[in-house]
Amino acid sequence: PKNLDEFVGQESILANNSLLRNAILDDKVGNIIFSGPPGVGKTTLIEIISSNTRSALVKLNAVLSSIKELRNEISNAKERLISTNRKTILFIDEVHRFTAVQQDALLPSIENGTITFIGATTENPFFAVNKALISRARVFSLLPLSENDLQKIIEKVINYYACLQDSKTIKITQEAITHLTKFSGGDARNLINALEFGISITKENKDKLIVIDLQIAEDSIQKKNIVYDKSGSILLVC
Repeated sequence: PKNLDEFVGQESILANNSLLRNAILDDKVGNIIFSGPPGVGKTTLIEIISSNTRSALVKLNAVLSSIKELRNEISNAKERLISTNRKTILFIDEVHRFTAVQQDALLPSIENGTITFIGATTENPFFAVNKALISRARVFSLLPLSENDLQKIIEKVINYYACLQDSKTIKITQEAITHLTKFSGGDARNLINALEFGISITKENKDKLIVIDLQIAEDSIQKKNIVYDKSGSILLVC
């Protein structure tokens, strides 16, 4: 997705006239932490913010980026603001891995407005992220995608292949759709990877169709761990 209209899911924080949606569209995004499990749209939202802002967007990973790299980007942000009056959005992935040294380098630039800070974490930020960062940012929680959301993503994948120069016509059975949406665990990335794998290994039939049936769907996606209670009811899919 390139814009919010193409984004699937997270209506609780991205509904029409919601605070976050209006902030993105009006280029008024402040300091934010996106919290949620993998594959629910955190990184995609960063890309959409990038396409809707005049600010420069710089991406760093809390684990892979050194303190020297962080300080260099802060220095670049200062120079950019002075020379071009252009602000900088600094996106920190896996922000729960921030060290005390990284935090000390970042906080003054957040406080004086040199950068706008956006973090992403798969952990509960109120337990895993430094309180100093939490106090300076608005936390938005992203939820696992619903089966309805995942079905929309399946349609997008099929349309994507149909529009390629070397197009493929794909038919997917309802049983396959149900299996993929059930066992992807609300994770769009997991779903897309499984569906693309199924498409890549399935040959066209005599009608030039790639048919994704239940057997292919089961082969394409690894079933999630299912925890049952004593009565046999599902307690957790993880």
